[in-house]
Amino acid sequence: MVNFSPVNRVAGLISGLETQKIIEDLMKAARVPLNRLLQQKQILQWQQEDYRSINKKLMDFRLNYASPLRLQGTFQVKKATSSDETAVTAVPGGSAQPGTYSIKVNQLAEVASNVSTLALSASTTDKIDPNATLESQKAKFARPWGATTSLSFTITTYNPDGTPNSKTFTVDTTVDTLNTVLARINAEASLGVTAFYDASTDKVVISTTRTGDYPTIEIEIADVVDTFALGTLALSSTAQGKNAIVDINGLTGITKYENTFTLNNITFTLKKTTASPVLISVGTDTEKIFNTVKSFVEEFNALLDAIKQELNEPRYADYLPLTEKQKEQLTDREIDQWEEKARSGLLRNNPILSDIVYRLRRALTTPVTGLTGYDSLFDIGVRTGYYWEGGKLYVDEAKLREAINANPEAVMNLFTRSAENFEEQGLGVRLYNEVNKAINRVTAQAGSPYTLVDNSFLSRNIRELDERIETMEERLARLEERYWRQFTALEQALATLQAQSNWLAGIAGQAGSTK
Repeated sequence: MVNFSPVNRVAGLISGLETQKIIEDLMKAARVPLNRLLQQKQILQWQQEDYRSINKKLMDFRLNYASPLRLQGTFQVKKATSSDETAVTAVPGGSAQPGTYSIKVNQLAEVASNVSTLALSASTTDKIDPNATLESQKAKFARPWGATTSLSFTITTYNPDGTPNSKTFTVDTTVDTLNTVLARINAEASLGVTAFYDASTDKVVISTTRTGDYPTIEIEIADVVDTFALGTLALSSTAQGKNAIVDINGLTGITKYENTFTLNNITFTLKKTTASPVLISVGTDTEKIFNTVKSFVEEFNALLDAIKQELNEPRYADYLPLTEKQKEQLTDREIDQWEEKARSGLLRNNPILSDIVYRLRRALTTPVTGLTGYDSLFDIGVRTGYYWEGGKLYVDEAKLREAINANPEAVMNLFTRSAENFEEQGLGVRLYNEVNKAINRVTAQAGSPYTLVDNSFLSRNIRELDERIETMEERLARLEERYWRQFTALEQALATLQAQSNWLAGIAGQAGSTK
């Protein structure tokens, strides 16, 4: 910006002119070109916002619909049904093969639990308080420790590979409570155990967090100083878990460390033992494929509607963006109403958006060559609307379900087939490619909705306008200063003239009085 020297502004004191208003009127006329530039900038910014709104919709459609539609995994989804879901359930992976599994649960996997073999309290009517210091409760324990107030014991667990995790706990009976001791055991994450005291049974339980009967002992407990763990708490020196034991499709005695396991890309979950086999049937999830195609059609129509709204929105050329002076004369409601018309139709009949609609429609309506079974959307119950509907799709739900149930692999190939040339590409592959191209074109024109600074066509034009606006504002500032200097000089000249006139009048008066 240009720095200007301050001007002593004299506003019509001598001349009687309304200097302030005259200069404001002169500047109002001079600001007309600047206002045009500001209006051009506002129109470009509105255009950019409209473009980016469409771009965001394209990006969301690509992520949630166009991209999944080109992947075989979208159409290879499987489902599993159980004859008794209270006993066994299953979740198939994408590569699971259809089939039936007969599963009999003979034993569930269990954690290793070390439970007090006897009640801790000497009296059933006056039990220990687990939140009071151990020393204060010593007399209530059925098997109290000796005279020492410093006790210790060790807990050892083992990793699946047999490596041990051992921790020695020291207990100060004058400070520690039973619950604080158990809390320290729980806090030792490396042991992988949980410990608690149950007041109803008056016993302590220490259990592993994993199930299974591993080759090593699951929990080992040994007293180091006194007999607090094995004596006072009546815990056992060792504890072991249990494996799940199942019969699957005639193969008996299968053992698993956990009640949830994966076999042939199917994850089974055992919930209870069974007297007879539970049948698990695995097959293609045709309902999910149906919902995928139907949701795609709905979102594709919504995307086209959004683009067509921009293409068909009326343009009110007489409604230009308001200047700041104009806004000062209107209410907020009047400003909103005016700007609604001013920014309407900025993308009307836009060639970029029109071409995007054409290409998206072509990607879905052109048959896929070289396929057996289904080669078009029409074959699976999806048809296009009339021409004036702009490519809207309609779903015949009964025909779509029938096509998916009859030949899900052909439906998959219709959408996911890979090829170099356009005609042989699957509909999902084509659509994904065309959406990518559309995003790139709109981004080149107006930028991405997720970036603040870009080098798009509209952004460059806006920056050029900013430079022109800055130059013009500097020129107008100089012009206004010049006007003030000129009018100030006029006032100063008139003041000098008035002073001279007064002086001459005084001289003439003195000459007349001497005659």
